[in-house]
Amino acid sequence: MKTMKRRIATCACALAVLVWIGAPVRAEYFGTLPNDQDWTMQVTQTQRDTTSASYLDRGNASYERGELDKAIADYSLAIAVTPDLALAYLNRGNARQDKGDLEGAMADYDQALKLNPRDAGAHTNRGNVRQRQGDLKGALTDYNQALKLNPREVKTLYNRANVWLAKGELDKAVADFNLAIQHDPHYAQAYNNRGVVWHAKGDPTRAIADFSRAIELNPHHARAYVNRGMALLLQGKEAEAKQDFEIAVTLDPGLKALITRQP
Repeated sequence: MKTMKRRIATCACALAVLVWIGAPVRAEYFGTLPNDQDWTMQVTQTQRDTTSASYLDRGNASYERGELDKAIADYSLAIAVTPDLALAYLNRGNARQDKGDLEGAMADYDQALKLNPRDAGAHTNRGNVRQRQGDLKGALTDYNQALKLNPREVKTLYNRANVWLAKGELDKAVADFNLAIQHDPHYAQAYNNRGVVWHAKGDPTRAIADFSRAIELNPHHARAYVNRGMALLLQGKEAEAKQDFEIAVTLDPGLKALITRQP
């Protein structure tokens, strides 16, 4: 599964400004539907379907190269040949979401779910759009449905936890981050964001432990260094905090402004 770019948001907590990964992470499917047998039936029944599969594969290759306009064009050709190909709508929605065309992405996810209502990935991705649009209630509805279909989907658990965090429902956020980490113990972003929740709940010891684990899993996780530095600073450990801030700025110079704003 492809690793997606994450945008960074700031979370204003009671004691300091910590940075957390606020943008949602998508589930993705390239080349196969969740049910491989259904996909084989679709692409082998007629030459028409074989043609649409070729367009789909070419669109996937363009998407992987970051050539989003070419990918969208090929997904559209696949849809023109086979209008009921749910996967083409799903992947075109992903490309449109990457381009910032949230309305177009929403329309594609709606159609993908109309054709295949049990596609957990499409529910997750539509939830992404709603979350990015500020519709947290709608995002929760989609994430909840996705998790009914696939309770172990780590990215959906992570996304729902971030919604709870944004809504200030910290216990629910912890519960979902716990599940995400249980299913993927190497998910550095989940540790970072759970640390932000612990900080907001007034538990700096647990917060520092989670930030440290995030750094252990990903030594280039600049935001986890910032967060640990903030927590250490609040404990009066200025020398350790300074070291973390220096590492963070080396990894991501753009964080310097955030750090210098702190008291």
